[in-house]
Amino acid sequence: MMFKLLISLAVIATVASFSRHLVVRRNNLQMSMSDFQSKVGKFIGIAAMGAALAGPMVPMPAVADGAVSQSTVFRSRTKYGPTILGLTEAASKGDFAKFEEKKIVNAFDLFISSSNAMSGKISKERKATEKSLEAAIYTAVKAKDASKLQSALQQFIEVANLKPEFKQGELGQTDSSGYSPTWGTPRQYIYQR
Repeated sequence: MMFKLLISLAVIATVASFSRHLVVRRNNLQMSMSDFQSKVGKFIGIAAMGAALAGPMVPMPAVADGAVSQSTVFRSRTKYGPTILGLTEAASKGDFAKFEEKKIVNAFDLFISSSNAMSGKISKERKATEKSLEAAIYTAVKAKDASKLQSALQQFIEVANLKPEFKQGELGQTDSSGYSPTWGTPRQYIYQR
C-alpha cells in the first residue's frame, strides 16, 4: 500500500515537472505555469519524502527468514546443551522439581527443535528419538522414579552427543560474536592482554 502511494506520487511529480509551460495574463498580473509547476513539484516531493519517512512508523509484518546453518545449530547446542548436562546431578539426587522448572522444560524443547533443524534423514531420526526420550524423562518425573529418570537422561545425553566441555576446533564462529560457543555461559568473556 505504502509502496503504491510512493510510486504514484513519484509519477505525478515527474509528469508535473515535464509538462508544457504556459503563461496566463490577466489584468497586468502575470503568472507563469512554471512557477505553479515548481511549487506543485516541491509539494509532491515533500509529500513523497514524508511518505517514505513515515513508512517505518507504520506497523509492518514480521519478515523472519528462519535461516538454518551449521553455525545456528551449533549455537543452539552450546546454548541449551550445558543446561541439559547440568541436570545429571539433579537426576542422581532425585530432584524432580528441577525438571519441572519452566526454564528446563524450554531448554529441552528448544534444544530438540533447534539442534536438529538441518534438513536430512539423520536430523529427523535424531529429533524423533530425542522427543521420545524427553517424554520418558517427564514420565519418570511425574512418577517420581529416580532410576528411570537417570537412565532416560543418560540416554538423551548419549543420543544428543552432549559433551561436558567445549572443544576447540568444533564448528562455530569467532569468540567475539553472538555465535561464540561460550557466549551466554560463564566462560563468555575472553580477556586479551
